Amino acid sequence: MSLALGGCGSSGGEDKAPADPASGSAISELRSSASRVTPDVSEAAPAAEAEQAFAFGFLQQLADDENITFSPHSLSAAFAMLTDAADGKTLTEIEQTLKFPRADEAFHRAQDALNLGLAARNRPAIDEPDEKVEAQTLSESNDVWIRDDARPQDSYLDTLARYYGAGVHEADFGKQPEAARLAINAKVSADTHELIPQLIPRGSIDDRTVLVLTNAMYFKAPWRTPFADAVPGDFHALDGSTKSASMMAQQAAFPYYEADGFVSVAVPYYGKDLELMLIVPDAGKYADVRGQLSSALLNAMAGTRTTELVALTLPKLDLQSTVMATPTLKALGMQTPFSSVDADFPKLKSPLFDRVYISDVLHQATVAIDEKGTEASAATAIVLSGVSSAPTEPPPQPKVVTVDRPFFFVIRDNPTGAVLFVGQVVAP
Repeated sequence: MSLALGGCGSSGGEDKAPADPASGSAISELRSSASRVTPDVSEAAPAAEAEQAFAFGFLQQLADDENITFSPHSLSAAFAMLTDAADGKTLTEIEQTLKFPRADEAFHRAQDALNLGLAARNRPAIDEPDEKVEAQTLSESNDVWIRDDARPQDSYLDTLARYYGAGVHEADFGKQPEAARLAINAKVSADTHELIPQLIPRGSIDDRTVLVLTNAMYFKAPWRTPFADAVPGDFHALDGSTKSASMMAQQAAFPYYEADGFVSVAVPYYGKDLELMLIVPDAGKYADVRGQLSSALLNAMAGTRTTELVALTLPKLDLQSTVMATPTLKALGMQTPFSSVDADFPKLKSPLFDRVYISDVLHQATVAIDEKGTEASAATAIVLSGVSSAPTEPPPQPKVVTVDRPFFFVIRDNPTGAVLFVGQVVAP
């Protein structure tokens, strides 16, 4: 599923990748010859419904007393790519946790259709004497990074090409895992306009890594009507304290919904296809409303709200979250796919690895909201590792050396034999 699939770029910071990792020694490109399927956008409903159902279940597993942002779409898109490689209980738990319908051809077509629908939200800038509006950008890329000596079944590569337009890259995880990690981070950084420069931390990819699936999203949109310049104001925090905040305000006709314990206001972006839906609990009702959030409530709000004149004030925001996706997904019931013994990904088996399992799911998101609009990004990586099929020998019994008495040490240069330091320790 790829709205925008470009080359890898530099991620900045401590991670430095080759200018063109696809042509470097750690990464080469592999593509199925299968043609991309282009279903009608009307087929997207099951994919969108699954994301709604998953979103609030995932939120309710996260801490309730800190600022958090994440992308249900990014997480769902990454796992959707993985479903065709899974079987048995492994597939069932992925479907149940992500609220996917049965992962058949209709499912993959729905994912593809949703992607095509979102691609249509891009809008050019308007620069006329009587109207000036910044461009609206919604880009998404899906990539699969495959171990070069553990190629999956061709039918899996065909599914990725047909329904996700996924770039398929052969990576030298066996000999150059760090170079491959840098290349993956560089691609994600480029696709998120450098808002997420280091999705995969050091040590997350090693010589047992078989597959990494990534989804990267970038969104930047102006409001349909900008807010007035922010002014200082008070924000009453959950802990009872009062914080100083930059508060934006405008009075306009907005979609509005009111229920027992909360109100909802939807602020449209340029073109009105996309909106920021605010759900504002009454004082003292935060926990109650959080527990009520569901796809059914979301649909009720969207389906029964009315247009009302609203004087809206909200704070400017700049959120950055790294979500602990692995324990959250396990808490939601996804256990088998993470098991090195029971996970079942038959299309990823190879002579090198006869068992493959999810070793980690990494997710980051950013959201910045100001008077002009919103800029946001999200990225997900699913890292799969393998268990070697080669026969193993019993590990050798170690010699026991307990340094529990005075000792000496020498620091020397092995190639030259130079002795750099000598010491003795009589008491720690």
